[in-house]
Amino acid sequence: MSFDNFLRKTLLPGVVVIALMVSSCEPSPQKNHQPVQQQSTQQAATPKARSGLKAPPTGTPYALEYFEPTPENPGYGTLMVNDHAFLVPKGVTRPSIQSVYLLSHWEIKPGESVLDIGTGSGVQAIFAAEISDHIVATDISAKSVETAKLNVRRFGLQDKIDVRPPGDLFSPIKPDERFDVILFNIDYPSNQYTQFWWEIHERFFAQVRQHLKPNGRVYYQIGYIDNIPRVKAMADKNDLRIMRLRMDERLIFQRAPIVFLLQSEIDVQEQLRRKEIAYERQIEADKRQTGR
Repeated sequence: MSFDNFLRKTLLPGVVVIALMVSSCEPSPQKNHQPVQQQSTQQAATPKARSGLKAPPTGTPYALEYFEPTPENPGYGTLMVNDHAFLVPKGVTRPSIQSVYLLSHWEIKPGESVLDIGTGSGVQAIFAAEISDHIVATDISAKSVETAKLNVRRFGLQDKIDVRPPGDLFSPIKPDERFDVILFNIDYPSNQYTQFWWEIHERFFAQVRQHLKPNGRVYYQIGYIDNIPRVKAMADKNDLRIMRLRMDERLIFQRAPIVFLLQSEIDVQEQLRRKEIAYERQIEADKRQTGR
């Protein structure tokens, strides 16, 4: 089956798909992000020892580079995402090509509330704090929660980012808490040995709508094109609609990060109803203006 036929059979009509086939890692132009605040000398210092990980994702504005722990700071490696330095100890998932791909494709507006599930070292939440003043970050790992808190303090964002105690998915969230934007970036099934991850993703889809504000949005990251039919099935089952899908085949990393934009089907239907009403009113106005 061709790639085009596969997408036509597995995706909803109107879903936008961008597939970029690349095999190199050339840097791309940077977005004009204002720094959160002036970094301290210790924070801005470039580590001396480095590993081989260097990933500026093609077509996105974020570059990623990992530096191994140094004798001066043996407990932590350093992840540079553009000019932002994140400390990442052993045992905490490092930001990856998928992380920067999600970072490059979410859209947050000033004043919107944000929930970052699977925050890890806090990368998504900290970049979101350049736009939003109300961010909640969660992770099931106690070590990740402590790492996120550490990085939030280093950037001086304690008044914007609420890093909750460790908990599974929405368990750190109050039943009545709702968000404009929910970011989801945890591991996913990639082969026959990692199918157990689907159970977590299924539970996320089953619970996410109750924590979305009206017209709220979910930015959901999952790799591998073979997973798309399962994602669509989860969305359909839980009254969510895939509004956009963006994909970038990263051959050098053997990864294919994909970011979905999802919204509640109820919200989508209401948007369509309002657009239909506006369209009919415009037609009537045009008729009156032309005298027909």
